[in-house]
Amino acid sequence: MKIDKVSIYIPVYNSEKTIEFTINSILNQSHKFDEIIIIDDFSKDNTLDIVNQFNEIKLIKNSSNRGLGYCRNLGIKNSSNQIIASIDSDVELHEEWLKVMLEKFNINPNIMCGGNMEEKFLTNKFNFWRAKYYSQNWGNNDIENPSFLYGCNTIQNKNIWKEIGGYDETFNTNGEDIDYSNKIHLAKKFKLIYCSKA
Repeated sequence: MKIDKVSIYIPVYNSEKTIEFTINSILNQSHKFDEIIIIDDFSKDNTLDIVNQFNEIKLIKNSSNRGLGYCRNLGIKNSSNQIIASIDSDVELHEEWLKVMLEKFNINPNIMCGGNMEEKFLTNKFNFWRAKYYSQNWGNNDIENPSFLYGCNTIQNKNIWKEIGGYDETFNTNGEDIDYSNKIHLAKKFKLIYCSKA
């Protein structure tokens, strides 16, 4: 069965400097997303003013700061489609990202895929350090069942989330992706795929 409809959610917290670029990269996909959800985790800056300029977005506002694990579960719970993508609020997708990912799902829909994250603005010392010592990718070749998928850009079948009981909500800022990948490995019913071209 060919998959056409895909939801995407973005957990957001104080992302006024990047969120517009992120949203535009979603809107500019060659294969369009069917649903765009933003979970605002009680931002204190101008993030909401920027998000509200886009009519295409379903906005969920937390009444307090609940953390990343909570926001991931909330995004998936409120999505309308079986295939659900997620990116961080400072990520810009390549225009073919979704098209490339869906090629994997049309071979096997019972998967979670992660893409290849490349750092920009390497004159920033933090970005440079991360690119050198903690790059959020597994290189230039596809990998079946890597040890984990980086949470910055992923797409999955909702059945996985239901089967393994969702994200651990005690993970507030990071680490939820490694924990979630570990639960998928332990379930032994689904595959993790690293897609180097996404």
